[in-house]
Amino acid sequence: MHGRMAWDERKRLANLARHGLDFSHAGEVLESRYRLDIPVCGAAEWRVLSISYSMKFMATLAVVHVQRNSRIRIISFRPASAKEREVYGYWLENECDDS
Repeated sequence: MHGRMAWDERKRLANLARHGLDFSHAGEVLESRYRLDIPVCGAAEWRVLSISYSMKFMATLAVVHVQRNSRIRIISFRPASAKEREVYGYWLENECDDS
């Protein structure tokens, strides 16, 4: 997955300083079979908010990304907010099809 991901290097460094999470590890969420994808509109474009629990980080994490050509452009990678964790938990219990 890493080869298919792209990002702005300044944004990656700022994200790393702010959240302690490196964009290069966003595959932890994006490759999860228990990933919840929510379309969101930001900066005048449609993006995807992906939420998943990561065993590597022992936390529920969120990645905001957009598909650009054949690459996944990472916008943000951070711990999920309390509301996002609540939505994710509900989805896991009630709607997730893990077959």
